[in-house]
Amino acid sequence: MTRLAGLRGSGSRSSRATTVESETVDLSPHAIHISDVGRSPTKLPRKPGSDSQSLAIIVANAKGAADSTHLYRLLQREKDYGEFDPMGDFDTDYFCNDYIYNVRFIPPSASGSDLAYLCFMQHVCLVFTYDASSRESWDEMAAACERMRSRCKDGVLPFLARMIAAMGEAEAFATQRDCLFIKFSPATGRGICDAVGSLVELVHGARDQYAMDQEGYPQRYKRAEAFQALFPS
Repeated sequence: MTRLAGLRGSGSRSSRATTVESETVDLSPHAIHISDVGRSPTKLPRKPGSDSQSLAIIVANAKGAADSTHLYRLLQREKDYGEFDPMGDFDTDYFCNDYIYNVRFIPPSASGSDLAYLCFMQHVCLVFTYDASSRESWDEMAAACERMRSRCKDGVLPFLARMIAAMGEAEAFATQRDCLFIKFSPATGRGICDAVGSLVELVHGARDQYAMDQEGYPQRYKRAEAFQALFPS
């Protein structure tokens, strides 16, 4: 099993239950993959008047590690859902508290695009991956992570959350950066759906940020400039 580290947040699956009078009450909404909608015991209607939310997951892979296409295929493999179309978009849908979330996996090169494209993004998360059997791959990933932090003012990255596909020593590396860990299998994809679902839940909590209207444009434009600095073409 590979371990996945993600930025801690109030929407994380590791901290969303509380105990009241000896009963466990779940206060936070759960993200559910579209393939599970038919198996859900309750109806999952779309919230009236709500627009679909979008989440772009930038996958920065070190040499020999899973890229954006591979992570997307692992999610499909785990959920046994859909067929891979190399000519299509690498996206999938989740439901969370009656909202629809479209999740798309993209390579870092897309983040070095023109400002118009970058401003079109709504919520953005970053995933670092590397080959767990290669020390060189680990060093490359760790260096890329630190290099990216150094390029940002005050070390604040313009992502809602970050994840790291990690080997043993990465636990301390991620913990120092306020990260949590989620396990997934690089062979079967088991755990990927929950990992992405955790990001969707964080996005749900921040759904009022980066509004896709004229009022939200200045905020998206400023973030787009930060993306260009992080991923120079």
